[in-house]
Amino acid sequence: GLLKGEQPQPEPVRDFLEAPRNSALKSLRQAWIGSEEFNELHQVTGLILEGEWKNRPREARAFLLDLLNAIPAGKWWSLPSFVRDLKARHPDFQRPAGEYDSWFIKRASDGEYLRGFEHWDDVDGALARYFLTGPCHWLGLVDLAAPAQETEPAAFRTRTDSEVSKPETAVWHIASQGKITVPELVPRTARYQVSRFCEWLAPKGNEHGYQITPASLQKAGEQGLTAEHLLPLLARHSRSGVPPALVKALKRWHAHGTEARLEHHVILEVSSPEVLKALHKTKAARFLGETLGPSAVIVKTGAQAKVLAALAELGYLAEDKTSEV
Repeated sequence: GLLKGEQPQPEPVRDFLEAPRNSALKSLRQAWIGSEEFNELHQVTGLILEGEWKNRPREARAFLLDLLNAIPAGKWWSLPSFVRDLKARHPDFQRPAGEYDSWFIKRASDGEYLRGFEHWDDVDGALARYFLTGPCHWLGLVDLAAPAQETEPAAFRTRTDSEVSKPETAVWHIASQGKITVPELVPRTARYQVSRFCEWLAPKGNEHGYQITPASLQKAGEQGLTAEHLLPLLARHSRSGVPPALVKALKRWHAHGTEARLEHHVILEVSSPEVLKALHKTKAARFLGETLGPSAVIVKTGAQAKVLAALAELGYLAEDKTSEV
């Protein structure tokens, strides 16, 4: 109900972001549990589904959730053991008619078709692992544990709603370079608002990162948002305030736009100004950009070959080092 087609619906979105954390998660869970459109099997990494056959994601989801509900909350369970027990006791949990040959599923890495019960672990087992480590974890139903950083989860435990009802009272940290580090429990309304002004960085653990850039401010401006809207927002959710250098930069950008930039260019350097003068008298002159000195000039994008050919016609063999960059 947050989207109509591809358009966010302002009132439902606002109500969702302002709802208590456990209420918001509950509404997401209910939407997921009842969804026929979200198909976990289509989301499993490394599988390609082909053909006109259809699975029943809602029924498979309900069955796995019933198994989870039977597990005492807070007790750690081996993820591989859960999958093995599922295979031993309920192998057809997503294939009531045992359709192990009629589903055309291909392994992306080598193109092999995974037909027959012998590929249960590659398809049905992979779905069960994705179910637990993906949606169930995202929606606060289970915690995950791994033997070391950057390794696959090896265990899980179920959670209760009381464990996800923490108040969203955290604050973010703002660096003078425009990077904003946002802990998980910063209010969701603030996270939504600041994300509209920034480039999104990859999350690290329970922290999310955003970077203020000219491009992100330009995009915000196209939505009617300005730096004057951003500064009060940053200050309101920061314990130490907004760094003075960033305040100055945002105000200058609001008044003047981008005042400095880094760009990639191909530069032609010649041995003497006479070579450059001769090149400017050829048809290749239109491929030359800004002059950087008596013996250097910017070459327009994609025009290296034409400039090299023009130099050869003048009797100069030039070396192209752009491929070494």
